[in-house]
Amino acid sequence: MQDFLEILFLAYKKLSAQNIILALLLVKIVFCGIGGLIVTYIHSKFSYKWLRNNFNIYVGITLPVIGLVITTVIGSNIALSIGMIGALSIVRFRTPIRTPYELVHYFSLLTIGISAKVDLNITLVLVILLSVLPYFIKRFSITNLNKPDGNGKLSLSFQGTMKEKDFNNIISNKNIKNYSVKNENNNINVSALAIFDNSRDKENFLNEWSSKINSYNVDLDENY
Repeated sequence: MQDFLEILFLAYKKLSAQNIILALLLVKIVFCGIGGLIVTYIHSKFSYKWLRNNFNIYVGITLPVIGLVITTVIGSNIALSIGMIGALSIVRFRTPIRTPYELVHYFSLLTIGISAKVDLNITLVLVILLSVLPYFIKRFSITNLNKPDGNGKLSLSFQGTMKEKDFNNIISNKNIKNYSVKNENNNINVSALAIFDNSRDKENFLNEWSSKINSYNVDLDENY
């Protein structure tokens, strides 16, 4: 009888430990999902409005969770990690990356999940840094100057999706220097370059066409 009770007690302790591990994993999953959502939402409020659609919100929540689950499953198993690398190496994305920022954003979301496996404190610091970074970039960016000193103008390269009427209107803008188009599902995908004398004109242009522009990048251009 005593042996039976000892077996039950050991089974209970083991079950309790498993419950604690599962509860901790669940907390990390929720934390990663919320952290990824916060980062995605804040970045979408500053420049990249294409992050606001349902697909990118879904990616913002699930990608950190995927990173956490993969690192948890692999653990210190070298053979499994090599197999995972081989499996992921055959994955192909037919949708082209919009900007270098998009690639960095996806890796940042994965890093949130990976760091959660190590320490939630690291994850919290990472989420905070990624959340405040867009503010400082926008605050101290050269594109916030009314006009750069010396030679050079503001160069705006952007991609957008629009109907033919909007396309005709946007390319008639005097600041558009060159563009390329691709027809897809009754919409026109536009990649274009616009040159502005100052940031006020640039901001007015972006505000007017914010609903049509998916992503953009601003830099100094001394060729105009």
